Amino acid sequence: MNIEDLVTSRRAWLRAAVASIGPALALRATATESVVVRLGVLQFGTVQWIADVVRRHALDTPNGIALQTSLLANTDAGRVALMAGAVDVVVADWLFVANQRAAGTKLCFAPFSAATGGVLVRHEAPIRTLGELRDRRLGVAGGPTDKSWLVVQAAGRSIAGIDLAAAARVVYGAPPLLGAKLEQGELDAVLTFWNFAARLLAAGCREVISVADCSGALGLPATTPLIGYVFHEDWAEQHRAAIDGFLAAARAAEDLLATSDAEWQSLRRLMDAEDDTVFAQLRARFVAGISHPSVNAQQAAAQLLLDILMRTGGEKATGGVDALPAGVFWRATDREG
Repeated sequence: MNIEDLVTSRRAWLRAAVASIGPALALRATATESVVVRLGVLQFGTVQWIADVVRRHALDTPNGIALQTSLLANTDAGRVALMAGAVDVVVADWLFVANQRAAGTKLCFAPFSAATGGVLVRHEAPIRTLGELRDRRLGVAGGPTDKSWLVVQAAGRSIAGIDLAAAARVVYGAPPLLGAKLEQGELDAVLTFWNFAARLLAAGCREVISVADCSGALGLPATTPLIGYVFHEDWAEQHRAAIDGFLAAARAAEDLLATSDAEWQSLRRLMDAEDDTVFAQLRARFVAGISHPSVNAQQAAAQLLLDILMRTGGEKATGGVDALPAGVFWRATDREG
């Protein structure tokens, strides 16, 4: 059976499964009152794609919740809203959760995406390896302590014996500006986030190495989610059915996005994709980032990444956390490992 046949078979199975269990689940949901779960989303954030699929297919109802979304100005605004109790769930990285737990605020993390960016160059550029970035103009998104940058630096030392922070001519900036400078020839390479990398690839640029490949070279699983759903542990314990229902609905939405062309066409209005090539790149990178490792696997990878960040960027890179606090990663059931 070829890939197309496998995809067709999986789609048919999903449709049959939904058709068979949908009525029973709907009847069960009406017997109890749904719990409202308030999700904070950014205007062009990819979690909004998940929320849209959940709403259009009413995936929240059979899972015993009513999903509401609140539009946030930026990531920092989401963290403030979560701390203030204005929303129940936001998307953030697990290092933020680790820092908050170390400071006494019990937040928890559940996987959302393992999508990462990479180092990109113009297609005709002679650069093929990290070692060839020596004396090159390298744009870096996110700043000196960005986790992807620190991972790439560590990989540069491991793979090519190069200290990129010292050997390259590094310029920090916002991803759209760095991408424009690369295309204009004012930068030789850029390290950028996955959604901006998708746009550069669509524009004809080439990826020298991905952050996932750099992670793999350092012994980190490439499919470890760096960002996820973040919520207060006390709230989740008091509303365990609600948080587990939310995570189940989100997982069902991911399953649809992994298998359905029609879902992506419905989402296109939210994707800010200016052409078919950008659309295809965004879709491919999002689907590749779907990952749900066990709690034990997440904890092991997180501690390893903490060690790498400490060696490369020091306490500024980790917020002072050098050991992973207990309870960072949410266990959906007592049996989860």
